Amino acid sequence: MESSSVSAVESQRFILLPLYIYPDTAAWEPLFSAVLRHPNLQFTVVVNPANGPGNRHATDANYTASLLRLSSLANVTILGYVYCSYGERPLEALKLDIKTYRGWCGEQSIQVDGIFFDEAPSGAELVEYMAEVAENARETLGDVARGGATTVIYNPGVFVDQAYYCSADYIAVFENRVAAWDSAYVYSNLDGLPDDLRARSIAIGHSAGDTSMQMHFAEQVACEAGFAGHFATTVGGYTQWCPNWAAYVRRAGCWAEAED
Repeated sequence: MESSSVSAVESQRFILLPLYIYPDTAAWEPLFSAVLRHPNLQFTVVVNPANGPGNRHATDANYTASLLRLSSLANVTILGYVYCSYGERPLEALKLDIKTYRGWCGEQSIQVDGIFFDEAPSGAELVEYMAEVAENARETLGDVARGGATTVIYNPGVFVDQAYYCSADYIAVFENRVAAWDSAYVYSNLDGLPDDLRARSIAIGHSAGDTSMQMHFAEQVACEAGFAGHFATTVGGYTQWCPNWAAYVRRAGCWAEAED
């Protein structure tokens, strides 16, 4: 990697789960069940209580209980959601969100292993903007992240100037309807993305027309494109579970076993 501030990145693939579901009663049980059934599969989970952490250090009782349970699972990395408004949000606002997530760890013993920067910019003119906030995330969370290695993910949802990889561990270069993956835009950008950066890339696909399309997309991303992270769902957003969640996780688990 080109920057010593970037954490050591594992080569093992993972599911990147945007968990924007409020954890009342058994709302997160599909995740807990999947994590326990597939101990060799890595899950990177993005939590988003209030379009970010909200304005309080302490989460509510339901979030606290569910996050404590999630924190106890070895094959889970927990990331806090922070939005960037494509570079228009003030850096101090982003840093305040990161500080709030850090407060969770001190007050409730909740694990926060890094930050998922949503609505991240993609143009070369804002590389330093993201580098500054990534450095802040590592400084703020470095003493509480598992192994002392803070995970930083950018989600511009599109392919980026490759200089962004100097400050991010992973970049979500695709977030769109699954059908949009098979396009000249994606394939031309893949041609220009070297293998080492593909291994630090993520694709998020929603609104798959059926189970077959969902599984095919995930396989294209993980096995053909060589991306590190993937998420595929037939649902249009991230506030409800995909009916095929368990089958998708089983398929991803097979790929993880093949890597071992």
